[in-house]
Amino acid sequence: MNDRHSPRPQATPEPDFAAVRVDRAITELKHGRAVRVSDDEGAALVIASVEALTATRLGWFADLGVPMQLLLGGDRRHALGADTMAAGPMRVDLPLGASLDDVMRLAAVTPLGESRTELSHRLRSGARPASADTPAMLSALQLAKRARLAPALLMVVEQPANAPQVAAAQLLGVSGADLQHTHGAIVPKLRRISDAHVPLAAREDCELALFREENGGAEHLAIIVGQPDLSQPVPVRLHSSCLTGDLLGSLRCDCGDQLRRAVERLAVDGGVLLYLEQEGRSIGLANKLRAYRLQDAGLDTLDADHHLGFAADERDYGAAVAMLRELGISRIRLLTNNPKKIDALAAGGIEVVERLSLHAPVNPHNARYIETKQQRAGHLKED
Repeated sequence: MNDRHSPRPQATPEPDFAAVRVDRAITELKHGRAVRVSDDEGAALVIASVEALTATRLGWFADLGVPMQLLLGGDRRHALGADTMAAGPMRVDLPLGASLDDVMRLAAVTPLGESRTELSHRLRSGARPASADTPAMLSALQLAKRARLAPALLMVVEQPANAPQVAAAQLLGVSGADLQHTHGAIVPKLRRISDAHVPLAAREDCELALFREENGGAEHLAIIVGQPDLSQPVPVRLHSSCLTGDLLGSLRCDCGDQLRRAVERLAVDGGVLLYLEQEGRSIGLANKLRAYRLQDAGLDTLDADHHLGFAADERDYGAAVAMLRELGISRIRLLTNNPKKIDALAAGGIEVVERLSLHAPVNPHNARYIETKQQRAGHLKED
């Protein structure tokens, strides 16, 4: 039978191999395994997360026969008292025979934390910090942050002498281009996974819809309170997840109080609360607890994040824009004290026609935290 005129099967779309490599690299780092990071200039690094490091894996790095370095993000150099006039990521040579405890203390990821006084004495004599500004190094730190790990990596530079040993280890490889490809869009791709009617104490006719990011797998929740009128600007609250405040009622922040007050206000005329997976301003729960240790030692909430190697706020609101679009909402009245949320939504095409302030009680445990947000992070005070 002649099938010259039969329709040809359509080609299967090429899988997004970059996203696969990034997702797998994140998993490898979380498990403490080494990953190979390369750039377009031909440089390649072998890295491992310090917070997931073991003595055995540290020994494997030492056996590669080249100097081991710590790759540290952000203002960690300031915590180490190194070149305080400079900023940005740095790398520090590790002394021969450095123990796992030495490495973890330098990286500020010891389980019991450390004081500010200890932080200023972590560099051994003779260690000379240098900037970490090569594309491969910056990609490695970005990968650690995507994994919600401390931006502190054990690193060796791949060289001809150790290339056979690295190849024999069959390490997962990821490139800077992979990271850029999977984080290039302002608004990420989301899929609505499931939804259900969930009556709340503030109002019984509520629906919860779960959205999952296609790259990275972060999950965000839309809480649709009542029956908001989509023909009018919809009252909306963007709320970053806070296990300690939202679930446990922690007095160190105002998150739990803001969450409950937002739901009560939305219950009056209907609205939407977007519960975003961005714990600790998107540094993750482990790093938030490390930051709490530093705050107990005297730093404010922003400086504590800086000392761990993070920016003052690692969040972005692209997922919120995508969720609002999926829900058919383009004009909103935003419950917030943070002008950056307004700017981020506007950049994504969401019109904020009105800002509604949302303040919570101040107590002795969160007074400095709230003051820092207002004085240093630009949060608006109570009207």
